[in-house]
Amino acid sequence: MGDNTFVYLVMFILLVGLVVLLFRRSTINAKPSYLKKEEITKKYEYEMMKLISKYENDKDILSQKKIEFLKQASKELHNNIFFDEAEVKALISKLASF
Repeated sequence: MGDNTFVYLVMFILLVGLVVLLFRRSTINAKPSYLKKEEITKKYEYEMMKLISKYENDKDILSQKKIEFLKQASKELHNNIFFDEAEVKALISKLASF
């Protein structure tokens, strides 16, 4: 009985240690929602600026590409858990003004 108790005790300690390690690791890598929203916003702004610089010589194609980009961004942002309806509309309006 003594041998089994020691084995069970060691297994229990290892299991608790593994759970603590996994919990700690998952909370360390998590970013706050405001930081994640800022990163997403900057990504869309950068993509819009890249699009504008690529098609700045042809206004018709630029207009068409901007509309396509805004539709795609709107769809993606509506499915994003970090943004609500008002924030999506504000961001799309900001991107459209570029």
